[in-house]
Amino acid sequence: MCEGTDHDGDIQAGATLSYVDNGDGTITDLNTGLMWEKKSDDGTIHDQDADYTWDNTFTVHVATLNSSTFAGHTDWRVPNRKELESILDLETFNPSVDPVFNTGCEPACTVTTCSCTLPSLVYWSSTSFASVPSIAWTVGFINGSVAGNSKSGNGFVRAVRGGL
Repeated sequence: MCEGTDHDGDIQAGATLSYVDNGDGTITDLNTGLMWEKKSDDGTIHDQDADYTWDNTFTVHVATLNSSTFAGHTDWRVPNRKELESILDLETFNPSVDPVFNTGCEPACTVTTCSCTLPSLVYWSSTSFASVPSIAWTVGFINGSVAGNSKSGNGFVRAVRGGL
């Protein structure tokens, strides 16, 4: 209990997480205006198990979403570190995201029938380390960890577009 401590748990400042599933394979964050790609378990470009090097998040994943006009849009991109951290829900664990990002992920489910988040693996951001450009910031959704990883390694990507 944090009552009377002036700690974050006591103050509870900030906007409540608020999302809407758009029914087209995307989720909109009502606080930031960001539209997020949902992940599936169906072997498509949206599959939660598809991993990429950092370069391929741009040249393969995002390029495919844009060339296919996913959900009617051609401005998909890799989120920056702060954007990717914005979907963390540190009141949940394994994965540390709002339940809208992880609903009934069953084999063969599509982005219109489910939403998946791999908890224990890292998701790429577009943000590089300032002092070591061969490393990019990543978010691990098992517990909300943020760390750097070599761009030559593999990770996962959840594309984003828009914002306020």
